[in-house]
Amino acid sequence: MKPGLFEDTATIRRISAEPQGLLGGPAALLLQLAHPSVARGVADHSDFKDNPRQRLYSTLDYLTMVIFGTKEEAHRVAWNAMRAHDRVNGPGYSAHDAELLTWVFATLYQVARDLQERLHGPLDEATGERFYQESAALATLLGAPREALPDNAATFARYWDEQIAALTVSDVARGEARAILYPRQWSLRLGGPLTRLMTAGLLPEPIRRQYGLSWTASDARRFRLVIAAMGVVLRITPGPVRRLPARLAVPVARRTRWKRYTGRRPVAASTS
Repeated sequence: MKPGLFEDTATIRRISAEPQGLLGGPAALLLQLAHPSVARGVADHSDFKDNPRQRLYSTLDYLTMVIFGTKEEAHRVAWNAMRAHDRVNGPGYSAHDAELLTWVFATLYQVARDLQERLHGPLDEATGERFYQESAALATLLGAPREALPDNAATFARYWDEQIAALTVSDVARGEARAILYPRQWSLRLGGPLTRLMTAGLLPEPIRRQYGLSWTASDARRFRLVIAAMGVVLRITPGPVRRLPARLAVPVARRTRWKRYTGRRPVAASTS
């Protein structure tokens, strides 16, 4: 087996192998859109309203191959993402902008850590630091300078609080959020109530309020019940069973979607 960017024992692999990751996807997207420049770029260049599965698969392929794939696969999928980003630019924004790359990375890391700690308990300081430093590869592989990212987990926490306090959700972002929370495709509507509950519960209060998402005492109780129930299910489910979807994700992607990335020259990017 060819080596990957991370050892099998890496914290990012252990956490990302847990099955709760998809639950945080909509919350991470809404947090990304809360940055006005990200929202403008998505509105101008993304077709996820009409083809949300394509956006989902592209994001999952990137995360899966970077975290669990070989080094060559990680660099290849990153190169492909960077070429897609070449087209995403306009007045006041560029997908290659270090500030925007840092913010998108921040939402993925923060939501993943939040869910991990809600469902499995707090990370100790050393584990949290390893998770942060390893997760930084998600941004540096896409061209973000390492110095643009907060130095460590403690610095990141301050950066996060400052960003949440400063962000102003735009009308453009609210329009894109409606497409995420109320998709047109009937197959995606089936999980709509749970998606909206989890998304509202995972968003920081200032961002949730600016999106106009309902959050009553009853909503908060239902959210806590869902988190508690999921935590129980995860604790009684054997680890190999919980992590089976993550183990299958790479071979499934290789067989079903990898041809779209083959033939592309991998980028020689640094992960530190």
